[in-house]
Amino acid sequence: MGSRGSFLESGGFSAPARWETVDYVDGVKVLALKDPKASVSLPERSNTPGTSYVSYRKDGTFDQYITFDENRMPVYRIDYGMHYKGKSLHVHYYKDGDTLPNPVNIYPGDELYEKHKKLFKGVKV
Repeated sequence: MGSRGSFLESGGFSAPARWETVDYVDGVKVLALKDPKASVSLPERSNTPGTSYVSYRKDGTFDQYITFDENRMPVYRIDYGMHYKGKSLHVHYYKDGDTLPNPVNIYPGDELYEKHKKLFKGVKV
Protein backbone atom coordinates (compact mmCIF):
# COMPACT_ATOMS: atom_id res chain seq x y z
CA MET A 1 0.00 0.00 0.00
CA GLY A 2 1.23 3.48 -0.70
CA SER A 3 0.44 6.94 0.45
CA ARG A 4 0.58 10.30 -1.23
CA GLY A 5 4.15 10.98 -2.18
CA SER A 6 6.70 10.70 -4.93
CA PHE A 7 7.92 7.52 -6.60
CA LEU A 8 11.26 6.01 -5.73
CA GLU A 9 13.46 4.57 -8.46
CA SER A 10 12.51 1.14 -7.14
CA GLY A 11 8.86 1.93 -7.95
CA GLY A 12 7.78 2.55 -4.37
CA PHE A 13 6.96 5.75 -2.52
CA SER A 14 9.19 8.05 -0.53
CA ALA A 15 6.52 9.13 1.94
CA PRO A 16 5.84 6.92 4.97
CA ALA A 17 2.50 5.10 4.95
CA ARG A 18 -0.24 7.15 6.60
CA TRP A 19 -2.79 4.33 6.43
CA GLU A 20 -3.17 0.88 7.94
CA THR A 21 -5.39 -2.02 6.91
CA VAL A 22 -8.00 -2.62 9.63
CA ASP A 23 -10.41 -5.00 7.91
CA TYR A 24 -11.63 -6.43 4.60
CA VAL A 25 -15.11 -5.99 3.08
CA ASP A 26 -16.00 -8.04 0.03
CA GLY A 27 -12.28 -8.66 -0.56
CA VAL A 28 -11.38 -4.94 -0.43
CA LYS A 29 -8.89 -3.58 2.12
CA VAL A 30 -10.51 -1.24 4.66
CA LEU A 31 -8.02 1.50 5.52
CA ALA A 32 -7.86 3.77 8.56
CA LEU A 33 -5.54 6.69 9.14
CA LYS A 34 -2.67 6.08 11.53
CA ASP A 35 -3.05 9.72 12.62
CA PRO A 36 -6.76 10.48 13.12
CA LYS A 37 -6.07 14.23 12.71
CA ALA A 38 -4.71 13.82 9.16
CA SER A 39 -6.57 14.35 5.87
CA VAL A 40 -9.22 11.71 5.30
CA SER A 41 -8.76 11.23 1.53
CA LEU A 42 -7.64 7.76 0.51
CA PRO A 43 -4.19 7.38 -1.05
CA GLU A 44 -4.04 8.42 -4.71
CA ARG A 45 -1.26 5.94 -5.48
CA SER A 46 -0.70 2.31 -4.53
CA ASN A 47 2.37 0.13 -4.18
CA THR A 48 0.22 -2.89 -5.06
CA PRO A 49 -0.87 -3.26 -8.70
CA GLY A 50 -4.60 -3.86 -9.33
CA THR A 51 -5.72 -3.23 -5.75
CA SER A 52 -8.62 -1.30 -4.21
CA TYR A 53 -9.17 0.44 -0.88
CA VAL A 54 -12.23 1.60 1.05
CA SER A 55 -12.61 3.89 4.06
CA TYR A 56 -15.44 4.46 6.51
CA ARG A 57 -16.24 7.38 8.79
CA LYS A 58 -16.02 7.04 12.56
CA ASP A 59 -19.77 6.31 12.68
CA GLY A 60 -19.27 3.36 10.29
CA THR A 61 -20.80 4.94 7.18
CA PHE A 62 -19.11 4.66 3.79
CA ASP A 63 -16.68 7.46 2.94
CA GLN A 64 -14.52 6.57 -0.10
CA TYR A 65 -13.49 3.74 -2.40
CA ILE A 66 -10.60 3.83 -4.88
CA THR A 67 -9.35 1.26 -7.37
CA PHE A 68 -5.99 1.04 -9.16
CA ASP A 69 -4.87 -0.52 -12.43
CA GLU A 70 -1.97 -2.91 -12.99
CA ASN A 71 0.39 0.09 -13.27
CA ARG A 72 -0.70 1.21 -9.76
CA MET A 73 -2.47 4.27 -11.15
CA PRO A 74 -5.97 5.26 -9.96
CA VAL A 75 -8.87 4.36 -12.26
CA TYR A 76 -11.80 5.83 -10.31
CA ARG A 77 -12.78 6.92 -6.80
CA ILE A 78 -16.30 6.78 -5.36
CA ASP A 79 -17.12 9.33 -2.64
CA TYR A 80 -20.15 9.81 -0.40
CA GLY A 81 -20.23 13.43 0.58
CA MET A 82 -20.99 17.01 -0.35
CA HIS A 83 -20.76 17.74 -4.02
CA TYR A 84 -22.46 20.42 -6.06
CA LYS A 85 -25.50 21.32 -3.91
CA GLY A 86 -25.86 18.35 -1.60
CA LYS A 87 -24.64 15.05 -0.25
CA SER A 88 -24.36 12.41 -2.94
CA LEU A 89 -22.69 9.17 -3.93
CA HIS A 90 -20.51 10.13 -6.88
CA VAL A 91 -17.57 8.86 -8.91
CA HIS A 92 -14.41 10.69 -9.94
CA TYR A 93 -12.57 9.21 -12.91
CA TYR A 94 -8.80 9.51 -13.45
CA LYS A 95 -6.62 9.87 -16.52
CA ASP A 96 -2.83 9.54 -16.26
CA GLY A 97 -3.07 9.89 -12.48
CA ASP A 98 -5.08 13.13 -12.56
CA THR A 99 -8.71 13.49 -11.51
CA LEU A 100 -10.99 14.39 -14.41
CA PRO A 101 -13.46 17.25 -13.89
CA ASN A 102 -17.20 16.81 -13.38
CA PRO A 103 -17.81 13.79 -11.15
CA VAL A 104 -20.93 11.77 -11.88
CA ASN A 105 -23.60 10.82 -9.33
CA ILE A 106 -24.33 7.10 -9.14
CA TYR A 107 -27.58 5.41 -8.10
CA PRO A 108 -28.98 1.93 -7.51
CA GLY A 109 -29.15 0.19 -10.88
CA ASP A 110 -26.00 1.90 -12.21
CA GLU A 111 -23.19 -0.53 -13.05
CA LEU A 112 -20.70 0.89 -10.52
CA TYR A 113 -23.33 1.09 -7.79
CA GLU A 114 -24.33 -2.55 -8.25
CA LYS A 115 -20.69 -3.69 -8.46
CA HIS A 116 -19.74 -2.04 -5.14
CA LYS A 117 -23.02 -1.80 -3.22
CA LYS A 118 -21.79 -4.12 -0.44
CA LEU A 119 -19.30 -1.37 0.50
CA PHE A 120 -21.88 1.44 0.76
CA LYS A 121 -22.79 1.08 4.45
CA GLY A 122 -25.13 3.84 5.61
CA VAL A 123 -25.44 5.46 2.16
CA LYS A 124 -28.80 7.08 1.41
CA VAL A 125 -29.42 7.75 -2.28
